[in-house]
Parts: sequence; structure tokens; C-alpha cells
Amino acid sequence: MFPFKSQNFNGNIDLAILVNLIIYISILLVIPISIVLLIAKIKPTIKKSTNIYLYALSAGMLLIIGTVGFLRESYEVLERNIHEQAYLADFLEANELNEQFLVLLIVGSGSFIGISSIFVVRYFFVRFFGVSESHQNHDEHGHHDHIVNFADIDNPKSAWLAILLLLSHRTIDGFILGATVAKMSSGEPLNIGLIVTFNIHIIIEILIVYYRQVQYGQTIKKAVIYNLITTLLLVPIMTIGAFINRFLNSVWWLLPLINSSGGSILTFVVVIELTPEFIHLRNRTKKEWYLALIAFAIGIIMTLMLLAFHSHS
Repeated sequence: MFPFKSQNFNGNIDLAILVNLIIYISILLVIPISIVLLIAKIKPTIKKSTNIYLYALSAGMLLIIGTVGFLRESYEVLERNIHEQAYLADFLEANELNEQFLVLLIVGSGSFIGISSIFVVRYFFVRFFGVSESHQNHDEHGHHDHIVNFADIDNPKSAWLAILLLLSHRTIDGFILGATVAKMSSGEPLNIGLIVTFNIHIIIEILIVYYRQVQYGQTIKKAVIYNLITTLLLVPIMTIGAFINRFLNSVWWLLPLINSSGGSILTFVVVIELTPEFIHLRNRTKKEWYLALIAFAIGIIMTLMLLAFHSHS
């Protein structure tokens, strides 16, 4: 029964990971891909204000995934790993240090790497691809163009930018999901909360990018293709994450470093990229502002409840 363990394949852990990966990817992607194809078929319309509420809901979800999800995982796993390394106790005692110093160093380094990568990627894109005037209406967005967000996809020529923007955190999604496959193949319980949270988040993200592109003149066909590409890109990323997880796990500080980097990226992305998409509603009607706040709150509460299903063996 799923998930399969190595003993189901005469101790072959790689085969167990491969089979679980195929099943897991099917479970994760069947709904998002179906949504993409359904949108192409029925061609539904959506109000611009409704799209903004989707930004608010997605922001609440990503904020909790980044902080309570990835960053909490980084702290918990790191503290557990430090206690399991006997030689670290001798090192800390000899140097009159405590474990909090190592936690500070590793989590802080991961966070620095993650946030620095955002600045590097965004600056490189703006500097070398010349999209400093990507907005048709700058009054709608009060942030500097060196920080590019989903709303920068506002003309057909820039539609492919969705791939780059989504990869900034979808790479992390795929890597962590792949690691989940490796863990359950070795006997850890299935993380139901992560699966449900991911599917809800990816569906919202698909709707946001699709309607943003169509709104600014992109053809329905290309908007759907871009969504399919960014969704299917999870497959190779998850595969890599699944097969190298046990090697990364052999280095006690590496996975906590990666988790802290991913969590910091998601948290930063929410504040810089998603929040500006709905925060301007505070200057609109009270109804629009409160609906945005309610959507944001629902994203936070719902994700906190779903992450309660997360567990360690």
C-alpha cells in the first residue's frame, strides 16, 4: 500500500522512491493541471477586484508556509540534529559556546542566502533584460521596478516572465515536496497537510497568473501553456529533491540551511511581491478593503490548520 517502503522492493530504496514519486506527483498535479485545462475549455471571466482578493488569500497562505512551515522546520530539525551529534557537544563545551550559537549561524546564513538571491535575480533581470518600464499604469503600484512582481506581467511580450517569477519559490516547493517523498519511502508518515496546502496554493496561483496575462492582452492559448509549463516544471525539481534528500540529510546542517533559505524567500516574496497587489485597497471603499483583509486572514487561518497535520517520525 502507498506509500511503499524499501522492503516492498527487496530493500531497493531507489525503486521505492521512484514508485512513490510517480504516485505522489500524480496526486499533487492532477487537480492543478485539470484546472488549467478547464479554464482553457470554458474560458471563464473574473473581475479585477476578485483577482486582487486571490492575491490576498495567496499572500496569507505563503506567509504561513514560509514562517510556520519552512522556518519552523529549519529550527526544529537543526536543534534535533545538534543533539544527535556527539562531537558537537565536545566542540561547544571546548569553545564555551551553546547550541543557540550554531542555530543562529546556520538559520541566519540560510536566510541571508535566500534573500540575497532575490535581489540578485531581480536586479539581473531588470538590468540585463530592460524591463524597467514594465507597468502600463504605475499609479496602481507604488513599488520600485527593481523588485518585480506578478503584476509586472502586463503585456503579451512579458508573459513569459511568469516562468521566472514562479520559479523563485516553486523551485523550493518542488524540492521540499521531493524530500517528502524520500522521507515517506524510508518510513516517515505521509504529510497530508502539505499535500492539501500545496494544491490549494497552486490552484490560486494558476488563476492569478492566467487572469493577469489575459487581462493585459495575452492569448488564452499562450496563458494556458505558460501555466502548464510552470506546473510541470515541478516534476524534474521534485525528482532531484527526492533522490538527493538522503545525501543532503547526511550533512546535519544542510537541510535546515535550505529550509531557512526557502522560508525567508517565501516570507520576503509575500511582503514585497504580493502585499502591494492588495494593500492599495485601503484607499478604496471599506467593503473592498475588508474583503481583502478577510481573504488574507482566511489564508493564514486555513494554512495554520492544514499544517497541523505535519508530523515527524
